[in-house]
Formats: sequence, structure tokens, C-alpha cells
Amino acid sequence: MIKLGQLKKGKPLLDKDLYGFRINIARRVIRGVKIADQKLYYDDWWNGRESGNPNFELAPTEELYQAYIKFKTISWSEYVKKFRDEINNNPKAQKALKKLSLYDGTVTLLCHCADDNLCHRSLVKQMVYEKRF
Repeated sequence: MIKLGQLKKGKPLLDKDLYGFRINIARRVIRGVKIADQKLYYDDWWNGRESGNPNFELAPTEELYQAYIKFKTISWSEYVKKFRDEINNNPKAQKALKKLSLYDGTVTLLCHCADDNLCHRSLVKQMVYEKRF
């Protein structure tokens, strides 16, 4: 089962029975939380090189993140198309989707966005369920 959750300073999702394996798929860490304390919020971070886990990458590229989140120069529908293209053309992302599809238990995908429906974590969840590995 895949759940969605929000990374928010002061609100770690600690209940392992409820949240299972918590994966940060955001581009960045949680602001204002010491690096040593980040593990209170997630078990692993799948954004590629920056996370120290170069095998899996489910965060949007910096350029796409900036266009949609920071500068708001593209619409949600444009973001969806571009994000799906990024994931479909990234072997590390495909590897991550496959791993998620085979995971036995609960996984919670985490990002900073307040609205699950306007966040790439909802797209990742859809893509896992759409893929047939």
C-alpha cells in the first residue's frame, strides 16, 4: 500500500505501523531541521545524488521544480506532462518505481507540498499503480 504524507518541521510521521517505510521524494531536506534529525521524518531519501542514495530518483529536476513550485511559470497540467516525461526517461526513476511496486507493506511517499493532489508524490503513486513490471 502506498500512502502520501507531508514533510513539515515539527511534525514527523513517527507511527511505523501507520506509515511504514517513509520515503522522502522531495528535491530538498526539511528547512530548519538539523541534518542529524532528518531521519526522524523519513527512512530514506530518493532524489538521487543529493540524498546520498544515487540508485533511486523520484524528485523533479531542479529546473522543473523551479518552474512549477518557485516561479509558477508552468501550469499543473504542464508540470504533470513534464514530470512524467522525466520519470519515463530516467533509469533511476524506473528502478525506484519497480522497487515500490514490489514492496511488501506500507510505504509513505513524502514531500513538502501541502496539497497531495498538486504534488509529484500523487503522480509517483499513480505511476506505480499504472506500471506492470
